[in-house]
Amino acid sequence: MKLLNLDKFQFIFILFSCVIFFNTCDYVTCLDTSQRIKEFGYPLETYDVWTDDRAHLGIERIPHNGNNVIGRPVLLMHGLFSDSIVFAIRNSSLGYVLSDAGFDVWLYNCRGTGLSRTLSIYKRPGSLPNMNRISWDFSFHELGVYDLTAVIDFILKKTEYSKLDIVGYSLGATVAFVCLSDKPEYNAKVNKLALIAPATNFKTSSVTVLIKQFSEILSIILNGIDYFPFTVDPDTTLSKLRNMCADENVLMSCKRFIDALDGVDLPIDKNSVLDLAAVFPQPVSSKLLKHYLQVIMKDKLSHYDYGTSGNLIRYNRLMPPDYDLSKVTVPIFVINSKADYLSTPKDTKRLTNSLPNIKEVNYIDQVQGGHLSLVINPNTREIVNSFIRTKLLD
Repeated sequence: MKLLNLDKFQFIFILFSCVIFFNTCDYVTCLDTSQRIKEFGYPLETYDVWTDDRAHLGIERIPHNGNNVIGRPVLLMHGLFSDSIVFAIRNSSLGYVLSDAGFDVWLYNCRGTGLSRTLSIYKRPGSLPNMNRISWDFSFHELGVYDLTAVIDFILKKTEYSKLDIVGYSLGATVAFVCLSDKPEYNAKVNKLALIAPATNFKTSSVTVLIKQFSEILSIILNGIDYFPFTVDPDTTLSKLRNMCADENVLMSCKRFIDALDGVDLPIDKNSVLDLAAVFPQPVSSKLLKHYLQVIMKDKLSHYDYGTSGNLIRYNRLMPPDYDLSKVTVPIFVINSKADYLSTPKDTKRLTNSLPNIKEVNYIDQVQGGHLSLVINPNTREIVNSFIRTKLLD
């Protein structure tokens, strides 16, 4: 992977270039999930959900595929630096595949991303945003114990079902584990859990080598900001990036950047590059990134480390407790790629060995198919979508 050849000064330059670039812009509206769902002719509903700690969430719903028959609810949970658009960006995306299969599709946006961010920072249509309206004091722990529980309860109450299915991609899998281990009563509300490239263990990931090499720099940067990439107005920033990538002279550079993130040369067209540039990266809480940094450095999926005194206050112990994955008792199906540099097959196996109710693990055995490929590469995405659809329907 090319990113591993960076020296310390190149690494600092790239990070600060991101911070500076994403910090200046004018108001422009960019691609969002609601637009894309309506564009492909599917019915759309949007809802506001408030969590117990007063976070404001926005979720999209595709209630049916046009036949007015509403089936069993399924919740799709996105990965890091993205939002629900990853399940709706193409007419072959998972949201539409499951809708066509008869599911009542719900699309999650964690706090600070997508519709959840839009609802929080805009006072009225056309108004200038204020990112300070969002409290960024959260890690993936709050996403599990507050966001996911609130969304599950909302969906079940709205649909009058007793259970739903959950599909978690990357970060979405981590959030599901937090919820089901710390709030084990929610296992009774989940029918099946389907995981795409779960980002939970990173011992054999090539990214771990890079992160450990520059951990001090990362900590300094993350301690100095509330969210990353730091930008006053994400919508304008993303539109600016899209416009830059639309230039034929810049397009291949944008694609190479996406390829570097994925670790492979993706067979994606110009429109796919532009669509990805329009929505990626979504702002992420620096505390969430520090929580993942903690997981990488300690090789443990544990609660957030607040330091000795903070841990004593919160956990009544010197070190944060591990999440007890033995409490995640729902039936689980996992799909990953053997070419995934982030969620490697070895790390995925370590994860599945710690879970009590694994039903099936499927590794895509092909050269092209890194971490992002599982949701954006049309060839890999088709395999993933077929697997998820089949397992949820069984």
